[in-house]
Amino acid sequence: MEKVKVCIVGLGWTGSNHYAGYAAIPEKAQVVAVVARSEAAQVKAKSWGIPKIYTDFAAALQDEQIDAFSICTPHHDHAPMLLAAMQAGKHAIGETPACTNREECRQLRIALFEHPYVKVATGHICRSWPTFANAKQIVGQGAIGDVFYLSSNYTHKADPNEYPSSRTWGRSPRARFHLGISYHSVDLLRWVAGNVEEVSGDYTNHARIAVLRFKNGALGHVYQSGSVVQPYSLPLYIYGLDGSIHCYWEEQVLKGYQHNSAEWNPTHLATTPLHGRGSPEWKYEMEDFVDSIREDRQPICPLLEGIATVETCIAVDEAMRHGTRVRVREE
Repeated sequence: MEKVKVCIVGLGWTGSNHYAGYAAIPEKAQVVAVVARSEAAQVKAKSWGIPKIYTDFAAALQDEQIDAFSICTPHHDHAPMLLAAMQAGKHAIGETPACTNREECRQLRIALFEHPYVKVATGHICRSWPTFANAKQIVGQGAIGDVFYLSSNYTHKADPNEYPSSRTWGRSPRARFHLGISYHSVDLLRWVAGNVEEVSGDYTNHARIAVLRFKNGALGHVYQSGSVVQPYSLPLYIYGLDGSIHCYWEEQVLKGYQHNSAEWNPTHLATTPLHGRGSPEWKYEMEDFVDSIREDRQPICPLLEGIATVETCIAVDEAMRHGTRVRVREE
């Protein structure tokens, strides 16, 4: 198959990483266009040698040369742009979260039903980290037995110099919505343990916690804070009846250990460099998306999975606001 021709929408921190991912697979994909409204973004696109620079997303959708879109825009634009891409017959990968409310969940589900031949993914980057992928593989092989408990934390006091959006669109009230709890950690647990049946949660000004009851009977726990003074951290702990898996950051590397006894004799999992600008998981994610188009298969995180994660987080938000358990509802 010929190279997949891609248009990146939004050239901020994430859009730049998407570009780096595509640039690492020149035999499979080519970024032929971008949608860039600011002068700085247009200068960046020109420095990359992008042949087409659009300022209007609707105009880019009409470009017959473009096969697929990378949606790297503010959160509230994800669902409308994914819907427009599907309606135009284009493949698309949208950044997280896939959408922001129940009505968008419903609209996206309908669009997927109406446009079954396009490949649509959600960019849950944690699914492309080798350490976590190795952990999921081990669980799938039954090497730690039936999983009964798992947890993940998202403690990240973001540096505004690394994430300039916090000074631009991130200041808007539209960007300050809550999806209950960290959708990165929720998706990671769902990827390992499956769909969630019921949730509860609580919060303060500095911490948010959620308890997840999975349909397979396992329990999950997520803790999120933007007030923690420490390096970036997104660990994963999985406990089964025959063993456990611990994945956590040691300096600049995500490491994983599989334990099948009370002795310190772990099996070491694949390692992952610190997540950030130019780290290798962007190549893995973009390559998986491109291969899903070329091979006519589902991507590692299909949009339906992204929607289900949002629906779980919305339930967490409702549980926190009402102080009660809430069943996860599929729109």
